[in-house]
Amino acid sequence: MPAPPASLIENLAKAAFQSAGLRGELAPDIAAATAKTCGQALAMFLAQAMVLPGIPAAIDPISGAGSTAGPGKLLPPPAGGPIAPQLRGIALANLQAAGIRGEDASALAAVTAGAIAQGLSLFCASAMVSPGIAVAGFVTTAPGRLM
Repeated sequence: MPAPPASLIENLAKAAFQSAGLRGELAPDIAAATAKTCGQALAMFLAQAMVLPGIPAAIDPISGAGSTAGPGKLLPPPAGGPIAPQLRGIALANLQAAGIRGEDASALAAVTAGAIAQGLSLFCASAMVSPGIAVAGFVTTAPGRLM
């Protein structure tokens, strides 16, 4: 499954900015840069995301077939997704591309990167892979769903 495109996230970001009372001539540009950074971070996360080993499974010992019988956990960042230092440069580049420059642009990029990285870490800590993944030859043979 691909990450949602920045254009989808942008509408949500602009609405969130408005509902939080963040207005001004550059607010839409900051929201767009934030959305683009989120989209890129999610794409990086999906490219790196892994399930930790150790999911219990009910398997026939002769055929090696069965399915997972318990939930699995996601590998947390930095191995299972991007961390704030990796995202900071991306956030700053997106802000600069949107015309946001100045002495506080770097700090805004750091805050954006930190918030996204923290969100991904919290997601990995709370999301689990559902049981029922098919196993054949003693290895999983189908993708798992998140619960």
